[in-house]
Formats: sequence, structure tokens, C-alpha cells
Amino acid sequence: MQKHRTLVAILLALIPLSALAGEPLTQEQISHQIIGKDITVKRMGMNVKLKYLPNGNVTMKALLMSYSGEWEYDRGGICMVMTSGPRKGRNCVTISHLNGNQFLNSEGATMTVQD
Repeated sequence: MQKHRTLVAILLALIPLSALAGEPLTQEQISHQIIGKDITVKRMGMNVKLKYLPNGNVTMKALLMSYSGEWEYDRGGICMVMTSGPRKGRNCVTISHLNGNQFLNSEGATMTVQD
């Protein structure tokens, strides 16, 4: 029985997160589950604080730096335009629900909505 559990755990670990995520959220779902919430984004071992504000502004904070810009809905996803920083320019993603308060964006970043 233990070997079976170990094999299942190994197989699950090999499945990419994107395969475990569901369909991309709709604009209405993004509005209710993402907009106005404090979000921690994890990608490549780095944590970034992100917040899509209801007024169309977006803020990002990483370590000692913070950035701001604007966001809008676009073709089943969300786009942000940052005026500075490593994400400078227009970037669009779709967002899928993983489980609980965890989401996955189409760039492979895990997003945790803070309660």
C-alpha cells in the first residue's frame, strides 16, 4: 500500500500545475475573486505582492521596490501596463483556479489571495 501511495505522489508531482488548473476565470469571476484583494505571487522562488485596485490601478511590491500601473480586462483575461520595473509595458494573462485561495496565471505564476 505504501508503494502505491509513493507512486501516486511521484506521478502527481510530475504533472505541471497548468494541467491541474481548471478553465480560465471569466471577467465576472476575476472581478469577484481577484480585484481588490491582496495577492502574493510566487514565481521562480520570488514573492511579489500584487493588488488590482477597483479603480483600474495596479500595484506591485517586491523586496525594496514597488511599481504601479494600470489594468484592464482583455479577451478573457487581465492586462496590466506598468510604467517601470521588470514588467514594464503591457502584459496580459489568463487566470485559472487551482484550489482554495490559490490561482495560476498563464505565465506559470502561483497567485495566493490573502483573506
